[in-house]
Amino acid sequence: MQFKYKIIDEKMDLVDGIIEAMDIDAARRMVFDNHWQVISLSEVNSLDSVITQKIQGKVKYEAVASFCSQLAMMIRSGANMVRGLDILQTQTEDKRLKAALETIFRGVSRGNSLSQSMRDCKGALPDLLINLVGVGEESGSLDSVLTSMAEYYERENFIRKKISSAAVYPVILTSVLIVLILFFINFILPEITDLLTQNGQSLPLITQVIINSARFLRNNALYILLGLGAAGLGFVRLSHVPKIRYYLDALLLRVPVLGKNIRNVIISRFARTLALFLHSSIPIVHILNSMENILGNEVPRFAVMRVKERIIQGETLTLAFGEEKFFDPLVIQMMSIGEETGRLEELMADVANHYDNSVEIGIARMVALIEPIFTVVIGIFAGAMIISIALPIFNMSNIGK
Repeated sequence: MQFKYKIIDEKMDLVDGIIEAMDIDAARRMVFDNHWQVISLSEVNSLDSVITQKIQGKVKYEAVASFCSQLAMMIRSGANMVRGLDILQTQTEDKRLKAALETIFRGVSRGNSLSQSMRDCKGALPDLLINLVGVGEESGSLDSVLTSMAEYYERENFIRKKISSAAVYPVILTSVLIVLILFFINFILPEITDLLTQNGQSLPLITQVIINSARFLRNNALYILLGLGAAGLGFVRLSHVPKIRYYLDALLLRVPVLGKNIRNVIISRFARTLALFLHSSIPIVHILNSMENILGNEVPRFAVMRVKERIIQGETLTLAFGEEKFFDPLVIQMMSIGEETGRLEELMADVANHYDNSVEIGIARMVALIEPIFTVVIGIFAGAMIISIALPIFNMSNIGK
């Protein structure tokens, strides 16, 4: 259960937030254990819980990378963990990270480990980061782990920004096309329709089709919007069904150009994460358990699950992955060489860099293809509208002669 509190903390600051406890008495004990002065404490209803979760959300990768880098630097300098978190808390400008740092600071101040305090942020920080921080605390290499995680999330953020930048152009062109159609339907077409109707002239087929389509859209706009909304909601719900999600992800990987880029992004993420785990000396089965949740696609996730079962049965990493068609031969060959030479971590990092370059080239090609495709689509719509207006006007002028 979640409880909403408003308290005065040890610094005499007014603070409010959410804690999770078994019941109201347990929540009250948690607050009193921190020596806070309670102003209010009440159970969070379901609506408040949804709103709070939506507002807090996940911390952006850019902010996560900055947090890891700065905390690693403070640990290397010999600064006290509590002091370092306090400094980061005052310096950060990202609201979500600031809220997470408040939770982490309180947890570490109470004597909890850094990883446990990060886990108390309730999903604001990535599980991968939390798990590796726990490994770093146990092995005494926390600063090294945080530095590696900073590099990892900087690269993930870079790839995400590349993909977002590639999506900007089609979004702009689609918006222009929608505005163009709405302007034509609401302002130009009614005037032309009235003029042609008054003359009693028979309309060309293309003009009649566009007029009928525009009339249908105007008369049923609300139902169309509701239908699209219901279809979108139904699609989202269906996509959460494991079997349907698998087929949708498999279909996405078969889309020309886009599917290849998605595959390259996943393989790059897989190789970089594997190198990161190997650097932290984590057993391979634990590595694959964590891999299942970070690949972002059901097809490779099931592949990794099957690989894990084969490794448990005694197969080598190369043989287990070699039976999965999702992974390219290059990845399998590098695994084989890495296992033979003991340089698996290094070679997986090289594989990740190779696929990163492939992703950048692939995104550039995709953008280069999108531009002429959208230009042709807009040209077809614009040409159809111009022809639908011009044809009856030419017919009128010919009749007049």
